[in-house]
Amino acid sequence: MTIVDSIPVALLSGFLLVAVCTDHRNHRIPNWLTGNMLLAGIATQTLIAGFDGLVTALAGMAVGLAVFLVPYAQRSMAAGDVKLMAAVGTFVGAKIVLIASLISLIAGASIGLSLLAYRQFQKADAGVDATLSMKFPYASAIAIGTAAALLIKEFQWTL
Repeated sequence: MTIVDSIPVALLSGFLLVAVCTDHRNHRIPNWLTGNMLLAGIATQTLIAGFDGLVTALAGMAVGLAVFLVPYAQRSMAAGDVKLMAAVGTFVGAKIVLIASLISLIAGASIGLSLLAYRQFQKADAGVDATLSMKFPYASAIAIGTAAALLIKEFQWTL
């Protein structure tokens, strides 16, 4: 990874760290964060690669948005999570955000099942409705998926 390649990764990492901390603290990802992240991703890609960078950023945004729209439409994911994945796409492009999205969905399911098991053992008398309605900050799963996808890209692992 060259120094130029590390600039978007460093910015993305910083934004994701803020998103994870905010989501854990407030159970929401604010629009000011996802909006600035989106603009920073588009600007960074455009400055580094010109028009091709702009196309890469917009394609990544579209793919990140599209993958998470289905869970959002089913009310199993919040809008902030969808906007966060779209913003991640502006930094990494369509192919990497697709991989990041899929790994994020797997990580989110794993975290959700772990929390479900933990809460069931903690409150054996909790009803099914209470268990199914529980929520957790999904920005962590998005950060895990993004980090894994960037590692796959860096080490050129094939899936």
